[in-house]
Amino acid sequence: MKKRNESLVKNWTDSSANYSSLVEEELRGPKKAAWAALLAENAGGAPPLRVLDVGTGPGFFAIVLAETGHKVTAIDCTEAMLDEARRNAASHDVEFLMADSHDLPFSDGAFDLVVSRNVAWTLIDAAKAYKEWLRVLSPGGRALIFDGNWNLRLFDAGYEAAYQKDLAEYKSRWPEKPVYDFTPEMLEFRLKMPQCARLRPQWDFGALLEAGFSKISVDSDIGFRVYDEAEAVLYRSTPMFLLSAVKGKSRRPRKAGSGA
Repeated sequence: MKKRNESLVKNWTDSSANYSSLVEEELRGPKKAAWAALLAENAGGAPPLRVLDVGTGPGFFAIVLAETGHKVTAIDCTEAMLDEARRNAASHDVEFLMADSHDLPFSDGAFDLVVSRNVAWTLIDAAKAYKEWLRVLSPGGRALIFDGNWNLRLFDAGYEAAYQKDLAEYKSRWPEKPVYDFTPEMLEFRLKMPQCARLRPQWDFGALLEAGFSKISVDSDIGFRVYDEAEAVLYRSTPMFLLSAVKGKSRRPRKAGSGA
């Protein structure tokens, strides 16, 4: 793996157990059904689709999609996350692989659907990654990108002030709920990530268009579909968005002299 990705791998290796416990909680609660419905509404086709889950982490999307009848391949950049995912998905038919989301080890048109949740903010070269995601999609296939401006407050005083206001209300109303502060290493990691300083999904829309996607749409706030009341307050200043982008179908070449 390239040296520039070492901090990425370390961050998610160190975080794997914590994220897995959060995913286990999601799989036991109402979020599982909420996400299944949201994915089904936006998948662009009925099961079984060939699905690539990019940055699967502890395997939440992979499990939800496999349970709804899709053929799922899931990748991550760390073995620690994949170990957690394989454990969580032990009773499901999912292929887990270690791979770089910027350089996918799959043939052109191998998938009907590419999905990611809270992954795009970690991309070192998102423009390159989006071109790869387009390449592995079949004509008419689509990418679903769920993400948010989770770390823009580190670069923007207005976002920081809004977050602190939401955080104060969250602590006041739910003092028993934990708040996860950044360790110095986690903070350093986020300050180095290019996507963290960009206003999104506006930036992504342009990058997806440049990559060659068509029929790009944005839902700027899907949190009400998947958050509980406490999360809705904590993430009020950084709403989760959904980007949906379709790979255009190849056009039939024109006949010489047809004028059409």
